[in-house]
Amino acid sequence: MMKMKHRYLALCWSALCLAAAAPAVLAQDYTPVPVTISRSQVSMNGRQYYAHIVLERQTIYGITKAYNVTEEDLYDANPMLKEEGLRSGTVIYIPVVSEHKDRPATVKETPVKEKPVTKEKVEKEKPVREKPATREKPATREKPATREKPAKENRQKTVEPKEGYIQHTVKWFEDIYDVAAAYGVTPQQIMEANGLKSSAISKRQILLIPVGEAAKSTGQAVAPTVTTTLVPEEAEKAKTAVETVPATVAEPVVKTEEKVDDDEPGPVDFPVAKGSADIALVMPFNANGRYSESNMDFYSGVLMALRDLEKEGVKTTLNVFDLQAGTPSSYELNKNDVILGPITPADLTKILDVTNGQVPVVSPLDQRAASLAETHEGFVQAPSSTASQYTELAAWAAEDRAREDRIILVSEITSDGSTAAATGIRNALRAVGAPFEEASWTVGQGRSLPAALTTRLARGGVNRIIVASEKETFVGDMVRNLGILIGQGYQIAMYAPSRVRTFETVDGSLYHQDDLHICSPYHADYDSEEVKAFVRAYRALYRTDPSQFAFQGYDLTRYFARMCAKYGNRWPRALEREPGSGIHTDFRFEKVRNGSYRNTGIRRIRYNTDYTTSLVR
Repeated sequence: MMKMKHRYLALCWSALCLAAAAPAVLAQDYTPVPVTISRSQVSMNGRQYYAHIVLERQTIYGITKAYNVTEEDLYDANPMLKEEGLRSGTVIYIPVVSEHKDRPATVKETPVKEKPVTKEKVEKEKPVREKPATREKPATREKPATREKPAKENRQKTVEPKEGYIQHTVKWFEDIYDVAAAYGVTPQQIMEANGLKSSAISKRQILLIPVGEAAKSTGQAVAPTVTTTLVPEEAEKAKTAVETVPATVAEPVVKTEEKVDDDEPGPVDFPVAKGSADIALVMPFNANGRYSESNMDFYSGVLMALRDLEKEGVKTTLNVFDLQAGTPSSYELNKNDVILGPITPADLTKILDVTNGQVPVVSPLDQRAASLAETHEGFVQAPSSTASQYTELAAWAAEDRAREDRIILVSEITSDGSTAAATGIRNALRAVGAPFEEASWTVGQGRSLPAALTTRLARGGVNRIIVASEKETFVGDMVRNLGILIGQGYQIAMYAPSRVRTFETVDGSLYHQDDLHICSPYHADYDSEEVKAFVRAYRALYRTDPSQFAFQGYDLTRYFARMCAKYGNRWPRALEREPGSGIHTDFRFEKVRNGSYRNTGIRRIRYNTDYTTSLVR
């Protein structure tokens, strides 16, 4: 015991000697990093906050001066700062004050001389990602301030009914060109009637539309079918209910399933360059309890995207809502340009019912939510469906097929005689007109080489085997049997759904042996310079590798924020014309109905025989 005590004292003495010599080495000029005001904002508890990512060597003093807040303001919004201090890579929240408008975007601190520190104090602590603060659910919700309209001179004023005019409430997908076309007037006539100085309008704005003599006085007659004027009783209602069009006002005749010819110019060819995006992120974070790791990863990817969007000149405002704290109100949600989340079909349905088609809701992760596009307006399904995978798989095999090759569709014989995968791929092969043969057997028969397969193989060309099964036992036997056939001199190329990558009992090296081709809605090519840059930046901020949820949060935020910035509130109508490729996901949208869209973007991945994996498309 005495020996241990003497050893401890000796170590302490050595440490004190090192500390005494340390000031000469560690004392140096300390140059703080300039603080740039973040363009990313978060709404919490009815207040707006900047989401600021702390950089190495930034200080409390520099941050408070840049944002024109007090240290107490900073501590109130981030209680952990008093105990832990600033940590590089973490996100802190800073109250938004009006004085920021007159302040420079970047504030530099005066360099100061740092006091000598001991060796123990210079050890770096591991950064911890901050949870988004929980939005408290007040008994009586206060109405937040109305967000600024796209054009200052076009801010909504009280609209008084006039004889010879009818009122129109702007929907989320409309611009002035849509409204003008619906009523048979020109955009200039609408601008004159409403005193607008530009063509920018916003959703739920009330517009006066000239009809009859009023339209003639502005320079052009309109279609004679619209002749209804407001009666005094309805005019009075319009003053108290600005979001409701009076019952006596004739609705414009608009074809709900109108198809725009891609070769003909239309309103979508003249995008409204808004230059900014208001984004709502709705997730069950459970910030006050055991939070979801995957949802936090998604949120981290969103923050990374906001940082890069700022570099591109796209101003973003992020409003974060923890679904565990309750469902946000329509007022909180409908002031945004796009809503990301939530995840499950049940939670998405709640948000769709609240927004009532006023703001597009994007399903970010769950393929099962695709059916909501058939029943709800303003719904965007981002994850590609399994059916899209089957279609792409069949098209790939058909494109690769040479004259001497043979396509063989292999499936398991089940109690009902078929599987969803077999039916989907069979229909897709027929749709592309590719000749193919079919072979089926039970799992027990697949333990050895089934005659149903060997009798259909070609010797002269490549046998392109499409495995239409997502069952691990069947696929495992198939992979092993194809290896045997390769040993017998057959040329084999295997095609399968992306789920086979998750099978734990299948040796991954056999996929390379069988020249596996898979189609997947997600894939990050780690040989890509863009992916490498993202991974490096993510590691630097969070001290961990990004998961697929972080990749997805990054891709979705960048794509939809860019669409909002480019097209304003008309961005959903441009989805079909604006395909995109992220670092993890491709975007190829098609219109379903009710102004809803679904993504059909699929990536082709090949497991090469040299044990490399490549992104083909």
